[in-house]
Amino acid sequence: MMRHALTALASLAVLGSARVAYADDVPAAPPAPAALPAPAAQPAPAAKLSAQEILDKMDRTNNGFTDQTMEMALTVRDVDGSKKTYEFTMHQKGDAKRLLLFSSGEMKGMATLVEDRNSVYVYLPGFKKVRRVTANTMSQGFAGSDMTNDDMAITAWGKGWTPTLEKEDETGYWVSLTPKPEEKTDYTRVIHKIDKGHFGQMETHYFKGKELVKKLVCSKNQDFGNGVRHNMHVEVTDPRTGHATIMETKAFRFNQGLKDDLFTVRQLQWGK
Repeated sequence: MMRHALTALASLAVLGSARVAYADDVPAAPPAPAALPAPAAQPAPAAKLSAQEILDKMDRTNNGFTDQTMEMALTVRDVDGSKKTYEFTMHQKGDAKRLLLFSSGEMKGMATLVEDRNSVYVYLPGFKKVRRVTANTMSQGFAGSDMTNDDMAITAWGKGWTPTLEKEDETGYWVSLTPKPEEKTDYTRVIHKIDKGHFGQMETHYFKGKELVKKLVCSKNQDFGNGVRHNMHVEVTDPRTGHATIMETKAFRFNQGLKDDLFTVRQLQWGK
């Protein structure tokens, strides 16, 4: 009996020690996972440009230097395919003053001065006289081309026109303009397509009422550095007749320090 008692005690001891060992061997609960870092703040989307801002950027691309000089060739292509080409130099200061001097063909010696939007003068070499271009002749063709005297006097669009963004595509913004009450023009609406990258003028559509009367397409946009760009080729067509005008820039210079005296009626007449 003693032996059985000892055996029973030994068995209890073994069971007790087994239970203690089992409890000690239970693995600890895994630590709670570390909190994930907060996502990085995303930059706010760039604010969309307004129609006025887009138009102002185009004006700065066209006129964003103190002065400019262009050696140009103007080719008029008639509906029968015949062509006439005239060469001229155009000086411009800021976004208002402009002087054009013809140097070839039947227009040789003629000159046009734009003092401001409403003050345009022409020098007629045959008469050796300067004449002011009257309001009722501003809509007439310039040197027989598809550009009018009024077109040649417009150097910037942001002041006299009210812009609306009509649409945009992969390459450009389409900005519709209507003339402000004080703007003297025959056009009831003008639509510009403006490049999304450098804000250069790509196309311009001119309307009288609902009728498209003229389309201008720019190409060969050249980068001259320091943010200065220039369209070296411009073609203007009349969709009603097929008549066309091509203006090519042969040379382009800017920031030359042109004097105000160059853009005066006195210089227009006596500077010959």
